[in-house]
Amino acid sequence: MWTDMHTLPETNPLRRGTDRIRKFRRYHRSPLYRVADALKHIDMETLETINPSMLAPWEERIQPDMDQPQEIQTRAGLYMQIAVSSSARNELVGFGVAIEKQPPRYRKLKLKTLSVTLGVRAEQNPFSAELAAMAHALKMVVGIKDYKITLLTSNKAAVLTLRNPRRQSGQELVCQIYKLIRRLRRNGNRIKIHWIRTSEDNKLSSLAKEQARTATQEDALPQEHVPRMKSTTLNIARSQAVPYSELPENIGRHAKRVDAALPGKHTRLLYDRLTWKEATVLAQLRTGMARLNGYLNQINVAETDQCDCGQARETVEHFLFRCRKWTAHRTELLQCTQAHRGNISLALGGKQPSDDQNWTPNLEAVRASIRFAIATGRLEAT
Repeated sequence: MWTDMHTLPETNPLRRGTDRIRKFRRYHRSPLYRVADALKHIDMETLETINPSMLAPWEERIQPDMDQPQEIQTRAGLYMQIAVSSSARNELVGFGVAIEKQPPRYRKLKLKTLSVTLGVRAEQNPFSAELAAMAHALKMVVGIKDYKITLLTSNKAAVLTLRNPRRQSGQELVCQIYKLIRRLRRNGNRIKIHWIRTSEDNKLSSLAKEQARTATQEDALPQEHVPRMKSTTLNIARSQAVPYSELPENIGRHAKRVDAALPGKHTRLLYDRLTWKEATVLAQLRTGMARLNGYLNQINVAETDQCDCGQARETVEHFLFRCRKWTAHRTELLQCTQAHRGNISLALGGKQPSDDQNWTPNLEAVRASIRFAIATGRLEAT
C-alpha cells in the first residue's frame, strides 16, 4: 500500500498525504508510519507514476506476432529491422539496440548499434530495460517515412504488456511507445513487433545482446534518468519485510521453552482440528498466559502466585505434572508421556532442541493434555 500510494498522480489526495506523516509521539504510532519508517532508506519520491488508465477502450492495441515464426523479409522497398535486448548484471541494468536499415534506391544496408546504461539494479529490471530500449529505438527513427519496420525482442513479458497494457509498472514507457508508433504510422510507416525465442539464431538480436552486455560492464555509469520501477521497489520492500525466522529474544520465553520450532507450520497440525474450546486451552498452555496464579499474579489479577495445593508456584508445568489436586485426572496424560514423564514439550506438541529434522508433534499427547485441562476446569473463565 505504501508503495502504491507513491505511484499515484500528484493530483490524488492520498499521494499528497505521504509527505505529511510525522512522528508526534514516541508510542502509539500508526501502522502506516511504521511502514514508512522501515522503508525510509528507499527513495519513494522517485517512483514512477501509474495512472488508473492509459488507453481509451476504443483505442487500437498493438498486436505482436508471437505464434508465427519470424519470416525473412524481402529486400524490395524501404524496410528496417530493429532488435532490442536488455541485460542485468554487476548491479546494473542496461539495454542494447541494433538497427538494420535499407535506404532508398537499393543502396547498401546500413547497420547501427548502441548501448545505454539505464540505472542500478535496485531501481530497474530487465523488463523496464526492454521497454526503454523499444522507446529509445523508435524515438531514433520517428522522422522516417514509408518504411516497413520490424521490431524484434525476446522479452515475452514486454510483448504481452504492449498487447494488453494495464495499470502496472512500466506504464510510462508503454505510453511513450504507443505515442511513437502512432507518429510513425501517420508518416506512412508500417510497424510490426515480433517476439523471437532466445534459442533462435538471429544475427541482429545477437548484436543487440552484445551491446546490452556492454552497457552493464563494471565501470559503466547510468546514462538515462528514468523513474524507479514500482515492481523492483516493491520486491525490495517485501524482501526487507520478511518475518523473522525466530521469535525476538524478549518475547515468548515460555513458548520458546515449550517449542523450539516456533514460528513454524506445525502449529496448524495442532490447532486446525480442534474446537474453539480446545484451541483456547492449548493456546493458554503453550503461551503460559493461562488462568493460573503464576501468570495472574504477574498481571495483578491474583494476590499470590502460589498454587492452592500450597506446594509451589502455580505454573503450567506444576499444573500439568505435579499438582496433587489433579492427580485423579492425570492418568491418561501420564500414560501418553510415560517414557518422557514431565516433558512439557512432548505434552504440548513442541519440539525439543535434541529432536531431529524429521520431528513431528505427538498429537496423542497433546489431546491428552487438553482433555486433562478441560476435566479440571482450572483454565475456564470464572
